[in-house]
Amino acid sequence: MRDLKERSFNEWLVIESQRGKKDAFNTLIKNWEQRYFLYALNRLKSREAAKDVTQESLISISKGLRKLDDPVTYPKWSFRIVERRCMDWLRKTIREREFIQTQEVLPEIPVRDGIEDKLTVEQLLSKMDSRLASILRLYYLEALTIQEIAEVTNVPSGTVKSRLFYARKMMTKLLEIDHE
Repeated sequence: MRDLKERSFNEWLVIESQRGKKDAFNTLIKNWEQRYFLYALNRLKSREAAKDVTQESLISISKGLRKLDDPVTYPKWSFRIVERRCMDWLRKTIREREFIQTQEVLPEIPVRDGIEDKLTVEQLLSKMDSRLASILRLYYLEALTIQEIAEVTNVPSGTVKSRLFYARKMMTKLLEIDHE
């Protein structure tokens, strides 16, 4: 999350939602649904799968919200649910080995008639390995700490740091390709 005001508002929404306030819950979901979708899209590389996973995640979040002890941990807690739903989807549809192999091949960025294509952050993330893109998203766009990302993705914090390093390198390469 981007600033203290947004964090405080989010915590208040969580507390009010836990107390059964439907308007607060609807606002909370409205504020986070797009973030979950973009995270799932980067992880799964499929709009339809990302929509399904987002919906499943929102159901799990709504069912488990009352059990959340500390409203401050909502971002980490909720992204962990989304990550688990992504992994469930991957296990159901593709063998793990095939998924990793297909994700390691980066698609070329098309250049049309010598005109430079300007890539948005979302376009860049979509061209990256989903594991790297998800870590960049959580670190830079959602402002989670390395430890929180480790808990969300269920990998050691050293692995998160390593993936963050490689993700930055890959982002730089994609930007260089775009500007050639």
